[in-house]
Amino acid sequence: MKITPILLLLSLSIAQAAEPIRAFQGGRSVVQTKHLFPNLKEGEGYGEKYTFDADFGARGSFYFSLTISNLGLGDHKMEAKGRLTIDNEKFTWRKELSDDEWSFKKDPFQIKAGPASLSGEPEKLVMTAKGGKNELEFTFTPIANAWRPQNGQIQYGKDRKASDFTIFPLMKVEGRYKMGGDWKTLEPGIGYGSHTWSELAVYEQNRWNLSFRGIEGQQTFYMREIGATSTYGKERIAYLIITEGDKLLVESFDYNMKPTEVFTDAKHENKYQVPESFQVIGVDSDNKNIKFRGAITKKKLRQRKNLLSGMNAAVKMVAKRYSKPMLYEYDSDYLLQVKGPGMDKTFKGVGRYEVYHWNQ
Repeated sequence: MKITPILLLLSLSIAQAAEPIRAFQGGRSVVQTKHLFPNLKEGEGYGEKYTFDADFGARGSFYFSLTISNLGLGDHKMEAKGRLTIDNEKFTWRKELSDDEWSFKKDPFQIKAGPASLSGEPEKLVMTAKGGKNELEFTFTPIANAWRPQNGQIQYGKDRKASDFTIFPLMKVEGRYKMGGDWKTLEPGIGYGSHTWSELAVYEQNRWNLSFRGIEGQQTFYMREIGATSTYGKERIAYLIITEGDKLLVESFDYNMKPTEVFTDAKHENKYQVPESFQVIGVDSDNKNIKFRGAITKKKLRQRKNLLSGMNAAVKMVAKRYSKPMLYEYDSDYLLQVKGPGMDKTFKGVGRYEVYHWNQ
C-alpha cells in the first residue's frame, strides 16, 4: 500500500494526539471522613500527602505532614515529620517507615506513623507527636468548611488515573504540649491543611504548578494552577476559592490570570519562567453575578530550591531521570475585591506564593 502525504500527516497527528484530561466535574461536594482515608494505590508513581500548618502569632508555629510513596524501593513507604516552635523552643521529628511499620484504620479513622498520629473526622482532626521528653496534641476544627473542587479529582488519560484534592481553608487550632517538663496549654491559633493523592508521579502529570494562600482574620483566598505535560496537551487547570467565616463566597475554575512581572531563572539549565506578580479576574462558577478581581504582588523571595537536593539517594536516582524540579517561594502582597448582589468586600494582606517547575 502506497502511503500518500495526506495519510502520513493523518497518522502523525493521531500518534501525537494528547491524552484527554477530565478536571473537577460534578457539583460542589461535602467533605466526608472517607476523603481522609489513605488510598494505597499500586504503581511506581503513586504518592499521597497530609499537610497541616498552624500559626500561634508571636509565640510560634506548627507544621505536620504524613507522606506515603511508592517511588524508589518498596511500596507504601511513610515519612512522618513535623515541627513545633513555641517561645523560641523547638520540637522536631522525622521518621521514615516501611509499609509494615505504620497502620491505618477507618472506624474511627486513625493513622499511626511512628512518632506521630492523625485521627478524627473533617469536623475535628487530632494530631499528636512524641519524641523523648517532648510531646504534643493539637485539635483542628473548621472555621471555613473543608472543601473539594467539585468531585475533587483531575483524571489523566484514557485510563483516568486520578489526582485527588481535599482542602482545609481555615481552621481553629487548640492544644497542649510539653518540652521536657509539664504539659502547657496554648491559646488558640489559626491553621489550614490539605490531603492529596495521585496515581501518577507529579512529573508525569505536570510541567509546573503554582499556589497562593492568603489569610487575614476569618477571610481566606486560595488558588492553585497546574500546567499539564505535553502528554496531556499542556492544558492549564485552575481553581480558586474565596471564603469568609464559614461562607464560601467564590469558587472559580476558569478565571483569567495575567502576569505583570516574570522572572527567568538564568542559573537553571531549563531557564524556568516564574510569574512573580500577576492579576486575577473572574466570576463565581455558579453565580455569574458574583465577580472578583485582584492583584498579587511580589514582596520578597523566600527561597529558590533544587528539590533533588532534599531527596534520599534511592528516590533521587529515580526522580532525576525524569525531572529537574525547582521551587520558588515568595511572600506576596494581595489585594482582592469581590462584588455581587448585596456584596462588596475587600480582601488584603500578605500571603504565601509557591511555584514548582518540574520540567520544560
